Amino acid sequence: MEIKEGVLALKGATCASCAYTIEHVGRKIKGIEDIQVDSGQSKIFVKYEGDGEVLERVRNIIRTVGYDATII
Repeated sequence: MEIKEGVLALKGATCASCAYTIEHVGRKIKGIEDIQVDSGQSKIFVKYEGDGEVLERVRNIIRTVGYDATII
């Protein structure tokens, strides 16, 4: 499958611990190749396989751990 890239705007996660939590949980999502949080830019960079539903799953997981994200 083709590897795609997506970006999400992140709200509420400003520290290294927040970034680690999002990256750790995000890597467990099926279809995610890599996920990097840049808390300085308030963005999440995702490399994934599949359709846009993968980004929606990332967004939902982020909400369950107490933050918010919008797909850009």
